[in-house]
Amino acid sequence: MSFERISKIMEAPDGSFVYAEADRKANAFRVVCSGCPDLQGTPYNSGAGAILAASYHSEHDPSQKHIPTR
Repeated sequence: MSFERISKIMEAPDGSFVYAEADRKANAFRVVCSGCPDLQGTPYNSGAGAILAASYHSEHDPSQKHIPTR
């Protein structure tokens, strides 16, 4: 799998960095957060969904309780 960043790098209030990645060949999308190592294991349905989740995670919901996934 070869992931590439598809969103800007955002900084969360706690100082961690968040961004979305995509592997277009495998049709796989994820969010990466420097403060939440388990977040990479959460799959998303689309690039837009991963970008929205990264934005929401960095600004409003660091525990990612309210982001819908697959």
